Amino acid sequence: MKIIKGDGEITDVNKNLYEILTKLPAPIQKFNLSKDQKYWYNFFGQQLIDTRKLTKPDLIHLHRLATSVDYYVQAEIKINEKGFDGGLIQTFKGGATNVSGYVTVREKMIKEIDELSKHFGFSFKDRSKLVEVKTVDPAQGDLFESFLNANHG
Repeated sequence: MKIIKGDGEITDVNKNLYEILTKLPAPIQKFNLSKDQKYWYNFFGQQLIDTRKLTKPDLIHLHRLATSVDYYVQAEIKINEKGFDGGLIQTFKGGATNVSGYVTVREKMIKEIDELSKHFGFSFKDRSKLVEVKTVDPAQGDLFESFLNANHG
């Protein structure tokens, strides 16, 4: 669907009537993204712009994705720096062990990234859903249209 904006520019609108972004806007200042988070915002954002599906309401999710990926990378760096003892496993004074906080952050960020990846269609399975166009059999009547015609026709 196309609409004509006030300045006469013709723009695409998705099925939900949100304007499709053709340029990636700068990150929203209030999110106060770090340099690395801005990198991920731009990295994923440009890929999403190229799909011609990104809308303004999606930007909140893009900010979340950028932050989550950055935290995931930071946790991986710490795990690699500290190694098994201290990176993967923390040992308490009494000798008990548990996964480290870095592993916990890593796991939470992977879950968040997976959720956001589904939102944006970054997996093979999700991409196929996004591009799937449902065709309607022209011989089959439209129940909603029939209802309207029966009540107003």
